Amino acid sequence: MKKQNAIKLLSGILLTGALGAASVHSAEVTGIVGKNDWLFYQLELLNPTEAAKTSESIALIGRLNKVLAANGISMAITVVPLKMRIYSEQLPDNVKLNDYMVGNYERINKSLQSMGVMAIDLNQPFLSSPKRNSDTPLFFRLDSHWNPTGAMLAAETIKAGVDANAALKKALEVSPLVEYKMSVGKRKLLSKGTNLVDAVPPKSGPFAPEYLPLVSVTRAQAPIDDKRASAGIAVVGSSYSMDWTGFVDGLRFTLQRDIVNASVTGDKGFWFGMESYLRSDAFQDKAPKMLIWEMSEFVLRVPPDTHNDPRYASNNTEWLLRTSALVQATCKPSAVTARVMPIGLAANAANLKGGDVATGPTNDNEFIEISFDKPIERMDYLAARATAVGSKSVVLEGSGPGVATRRFTVELAGDDASHALKTPLPSNGSGFTKVRIYPGKSTSFAVQGLKVCRQPDDLLK
Repeated sequence: MKKQNAIKLLSGILLTGALGAASVHSAEVTGIVGKNDWLFYQLELLNPTEAAKTSESIALIGRLNKVLAANGISMAITVVPLKMRIYSEQLPDNVKLNDYMVGNYERINKSLQSMGVMAIDLNQPFLSSPKRNSDTPLFFRLDSHWNPTGAMLAAETIKAGVDANAALKKALEVSPLVEYKMSVGKRKLLSKGTNLVDAVPPKSGPFAPEYLPLVSVTRAQAPIDDKRASAGIAVVGSSYSMDWTGFVDGLRFTLQRDIVNASVTGDKGFWFGMESYLRSDAFQDKAPKMLIWEMSEFVLRVPPDTHNDPRYASNNTEWLLRTSALVQATCKPSAVTARVMPIGLAANAANLKGGDVATGPTNDNEFIEISFDKPIERMDYLAARATAVGSKSVVLEGSGPGVATRRFTVELAGDDASHALKTPLPSNGSGFTKVRIYPGKSTSFAVQGLKVCRQPDDLLK
């Protein structure tokens, strides 16, 4: 497969699989039949031409890590190593690891560490594990994901990495201790991890089924229903971190802590997953002390602007501006001030009180208009609390003299609660002088505490 087709598949294939998850059904052959009924993804084939894009991804991660640390959040990056490398001896004779693939994991980790990121190495523990060639290996033979054995090894390795890092260990210690128990079934059950079976050429099988023991991690005591409590630790990951893999349960057991799992499937991508979590109430109202970001090695060559699906693609710098704004725990005032204009939904004086707007039902054409006393700059962002009952998103339309009008969509919960709204408003010129907020169809809409805040001065340096 050509490189460009492989990149497109990264955003088009849903990497699901084992333990009841759906199999991949792709019009293209994306799987490789190896030896002894081992199957692999062509997406794991890397080459040196992808180094520049991988470096872009690493630079973004490094900058976000700095922002998180400045706001009291310790992050650990853990990269899932290539199945092709861990089980290279099972590759077919016509598929070999090139030098770039052999050294890619080490390069990634060293680059992350050089930017001050705590990168926990899974590659060496996986290669040296005595379970690698046991009857319960670390990856499913017929699936792209690690199995519960590999997921537990990853969790144990991360626990060791947390203990060895002062900032992460402190974040762990201040998170509430919660007892978790693990049990391993005596009988092996038929694995449903088969997402590569339908991705290989027709009539390649049949393949020998896999049998694995059932691993169960449970909380020793029922949780206290306290909506104000924070788990203290969150995982943002890919399909490797979905509940069916057992990875996050493994972390709950090894760390003996509650963990928020904010992972998304591979079609959305790990950049979207992180931004989505940072925007959520789970982060905005209960920010963790420790954030574990899991990603697959082969997707690091796809920075935000390379995603093939426009719903999840983004300009790299704008992704950083948005996520940085979402992380800011306090507002550093900008030199720009904002004022709600008495037009649109605020034309009725009863809807406008001290700069806050609250109104009844709205339609797609109704708006509130915010005027800035000077053009809003790239390093500024708008911050407020917003409620839009029945509307899942609001649209912000920036405009001004000499700049092209531009629209930004911000997702909201659509319920009757107030949610954080933080967003930069980058333009293609000197900056917008006004922005209109369109709540869409809602039964009620409110914006409170509107202000313009400033990003860290060194964010893009």
